[in-house]
Amino acid sequence: MCFSAEMSFGASAVILVIGVISINKARTLPQRIFALIPLFFSIQQFTEGLLWLVLANPEYDYLRPPLTNLYLSFAWIIWPAFIPFSMGLLEADSKRKLLFYLFSGIGLFVSASFIHILISHNASAFINEYHIDYTFDYKPSHPLFFTALYLVATVISLLVSSTRKMWIFGIVNLASYLFTKIFFHGHVVSIWCFFGAISSFIVLRIILELNTQKEKEKYSLI
Repeated sequence: MCFSAEMSFGASAVILVIGVISINKARTLPQRIFALIPLFFSIQQFTEGLLWLVLANPEYDYLRPPLTNLYLSFAWIIWPAFIPFSMGLLEADSKRKLLFYLFSGIGLFVSASFIHILISHNASAFINEYHIDYTFDYKPSHPLFFTALYLVATVISLLVSSTRKMWIFGIVNLASYLFTKIFFHGHVVSIWCFFGAISSFIVLRIILELNTQKEKEKYSLI
């Protein structure tokens, strides 16, 4: 997250509570997998909190590469693969479910590409005023193409889902990306993940909504 180590750790703690509640409220396996999103965000924000401390204390610089790679693994590898996969498990509409196979394939392609980049090239993190910037000794030949694929996997898939309230999750992610891209260009990886972490509240709301819907269907059959 941006701003400071304290804010990163604080956000991690709050989101961890949301994650635990979400998992406890989940009643099915697809819901439990979806409920892992806040937990993953919590780990990601905790990782960046540690990175803040390492970057501010050069004697711990040996921890910078693994923490940088771990943070970027969440941002670039886990999210494009995990989000469409979890959406597909939740999807009840058979036709849309087929579409999520496509989204998952796109997400896996993006994740595999970034795995190659992380293995083959060096990533760096440094404090830039109140943000952490992440850079590579690599420039993709088609950056807009990969950005588009990333957004398809992590945002468009949310908008296509028939799950109640999921569109809110998608709109928040899309709006936060555009806001970050416009006002914090150069800090997108860190700050967009902060907004994504905030959207963990929506994950809990969706799970509660799904359970309420199930209860209504149950009583309608009696």
